[in-house]
Amino acid sequence: MLSRVLLIMGCAASASALASSAVAQIHAPAAAAAAARTAVPLMASAPMATFEGAKTGTANVDLKVAKAAAYVVQRKVVAEQANMRLWTARAKTRSEVSGGGRKPYAQKGSGRARRGSSRSPLLVGGGKTFGPRQRIGLKTMMNKKEAKLAISTALMGAVPRMTVLADFETNFAAPKTQVMKAFLDRLEVNTEEEEGTMMIIKERHENTYLSARNIPYLNLRTLDNLNVRDILKAKKLFVSKGALDTLHERYGEKP
Repeated sequence: MLSRVLLIMGCAASASALASSAVAQIHAPAAAAAAARTAVPLMASAPMATFEGAKTGTANVDLKVAKAAAYVVQRKVVAEQANMRLWTARAKTRSEVSGGGRKPYAQKGSGRARRGSSRSPLLVGGGKTFGPRQRIGLKTMMNKKEAKLAISTALMGAVPRMTVLADFETNFAAPKTQVMKAFLDRLEVNTEEEEGTMMIIKERHENTYLSARNIPYLNLRTLDNLNVRDILKAKKLFVSKGALDTLHERYGEKP
């Protein structure tokens, strides 16, 4: 009797262990995916330069980086490109094309296929079967934390081509494109071959903006208008010191 009870208890224990292991296997992929998206702290350094182009040492860049970096950044780029669409294209269906109310020819006797309308999608001048339709308010959504993590990951990936600049906005007392181009030349940007360049400043400065807008290969952005697509496209990335401090507050590791 005692041996039978011990046998039943052993079977129950083994069944419980099997059930717990099965539950763990079921939840393992979700846990692994969640762990892959969590951010890890990463520190790197970028060279610093002045408005005159002189090197003044290095600056630490310490922003969050997703473990599944390529996945998170790709999702953000896809969302940005999808939201650039205006959704204004619109084709008419057979019910919207004018005409076609009269039966084009008799049902029998002609030898041709039966037609009830001349606006069938099979005929020239007819409606479109699966044409584009105007969609208002259609956006590709992304979690706020995930979007922030994608931006910080893209910035950390751009550190090898990043230079931190002393705040230079006050040097533009008037809107002068020549002054901005000379500034880029001092920063060793290949202006003759129109090397793609991105500048990030803390907030909009009117004279700086007007000096940069006529240079087609220069993309001047403020912190409230950052996107991953521009960061990835830029061959050289310049960040002002004030903007970098705000980036550390926004995307850095919290103390």
